[in-house]
Amino acid sequence: MSSHRSFPAHLVSVRDLDHDQVRDLFSGAAAFRDMPRAEAVTLLRGHVVAMMFYQPSTRTRLGFEAAALRLGASVMGFADPSTTRSVDYIGETLEDTINVVAELSDAIVMRHFLAGAASRAAAVSSRPVLNGGDGSNEHPTQALTDSWVMASRLGDLEGAVIGLVGDPGTRVLRSLTLLLAMLKVKRMLFLVPPSAPLMSAYASSSFVHTTLPGDLRAALHAHGIEYDFRSDVSDLLAEADAIELMPIDIPALEAVPASLRKQHSVTPEQFRVTAAKIHATGSKALVLHPGPRKDELHPEVDSLPNGLYFDQVRESLHIRMAVLAQLCGVNPRRTDRPGAVDVREARA
Repeated sequence: MSSHRSFPAHLVSVRDLDHDQVRDLFSGAAAFRDMPRAEAVTLLRGHVVAMMFYQPSTRTRLGFEAAALRLGASVMGFADPSTTRSVDYIGETLEDTINVVAELSDAIVMRHFLAGAASRAAAVSSRPVLNGGDGSNEHPTQALTDSWVMASRLGDLEGAVIGLVGDPGTRVLRSLTLLLAMLKVKRMLFLVPPSAPLMSAYASSSFVHTTLPGDLRAALHAHGIEYDFRSDVSDLLAEADAIELMPIDIPALEAVPASLRKQHSVTPEQFRVTAAKIHATGSKALVLHPGPRKDELHPEVDSLPNGLYFDQVRESLHIRMAVLAQLCGVNPRRTDRPGAVDVREARA
């Protein structure tokens, strides 16, 4: 594989990548999917990957830990920031914490509840920083995973129609919209829930909510991507080649985790995907969800050819292996022998 330009030192945003680099990561993930484990586990042997999770996570944290271990790296870090000195009465700055961890590791994976925290970390870190989600800003490896899953199943994304259900200002849908625009999908269809105070008023109506953050409108316009809005998920099932949906009432992503309380809400019917709706529309659309799901995606969809909820978890491992390997200086590529790798000089 070759890149249009060298791979970035950090992966904070999908904007850090160009089209060729995204394709490189897709090819790398495919190579890791086929590579014997005994070979993969030698690639980052001796490396230490630090996990710094200031915000709860299941799939991202364990996915990166599994990816690091599959590559032979050791893992350290925390999943509970209250165990560190950066959040107690001393209040160590994020920058100081990052500098300390960079001295002890070869790569850092961080999730934080503040938008822009990953950029702050990358600005001072001597080691690669991978953004595992920063507030409501971005979640680049989730977007890479979901785009790769779509591309793998559809053959290509150029010319595809993609539907997105949920608030496009959340980090997963923001990163995914930006990445799909870069990959030249034909058209994007948004099913956007109104703000919480208005939800009950529109729960049973055909109201079309057309809120889209300015940065996403600008990106879609810059890449020449058509987009439109819909009022019901059945429209997306009938029109789209793939659909990504999110809970419509996710907790505030920039809230201090300790302040959050469990939410008890029912998703309005027009935002829910069920097997009955798939059958009624005759839909062949791929159905993706980054998790955790609530009632917006019925578990019965998992048994249908459309349902990719758990496939995404499996494929995320290979994408995260590819990202970690690239940032640590190892570039897997296909040659005449499946699983062969091109090992470049690793970062000192």
